[in-house]
Amino acid sequence: MFNHDALLLVGHGSSNKKDAASPLLAHAAAIRESGVFAEVAAGTLAGEPDMVTAFDNLTAPVVHVVPFFLEDGYFTRIAIPDRLLPRVSQSRVIRFYPPVGAHDGFAALLAARLARHCEMFGIEFRSLSVILAGHGSSRNPGRTRRLRQHAKLIEGLGRYGWVRTAFLEESPFLSETLAAERGHVVAVIGYLANEGMHATVQLPELIAAERALRGTNWPPVHDLGCIGGDAILPRMITDLVTRTI
Repeated sequence: MFNHDALLLVGHGSSNKKDAASPLLAHAAAIRESGVFAEVAAGTLAGEPDMVTAFDNLTAPVVHVVPFFLEDGYFTRIAIPDRLLPRVSQSRVIRFYPPVGAHDGFAALLAARLARHCEMFGIEFRSLSVILAGHGSSRNPGRTRRLRQHAKLIEGLGRYGWVRTAFLEESPFLSETLAAERGHVVAVIGYLANEGMHATVQLPELIAAERALRGTNWPPVHDLGCIGGDAILPRMITDLVTRTI
């Protein structure tokens, strides 16, 4: 059904960190290898590879555009369409899709990472409390609806002590949430798609600082990494397209 179509996977990228788009490129390569689409390309709004250049290099008459973002907002609704719609011609059709974070299986993906960690380290599920750490926005706080929805679904499983959301750029801040829950064993998952400074520097530094404050006298903090590089995401990205048509 899609063997004459192209897929364009669009991420945020970074002009400061060259390998920020590495998960994006890896997922595009995996989807390309699956053979579902005639062409698969990846591009970013900032840095390389450039989204518009990636689009222009595609030759298929239909291009399915999936934002590699975890929330639906300015970038997915305005920035990506504004840059790509001027490239439309009579021989070219663009179909836009929700961001990958809108997939209804995303909470299960997060829960699976938690379960694997517990099983690997022999942690009793009920003894573990969970923080899903998102980017957030100091300019437009309160817009991370998907993250909060995922947290509620995981909490509804009844497996863990509690499930919280915290943020790097808005309240409740991750550092404050970690400090407030110092009496609990905590697992932190970065709800971040891009491997920019937030995922590779700021989040690890905040976790390391809390670990140093806790020392050996308080329950530990488990760092479960960021979700953007998960190996199941290429399948979820493809599913957003194939089940919508």
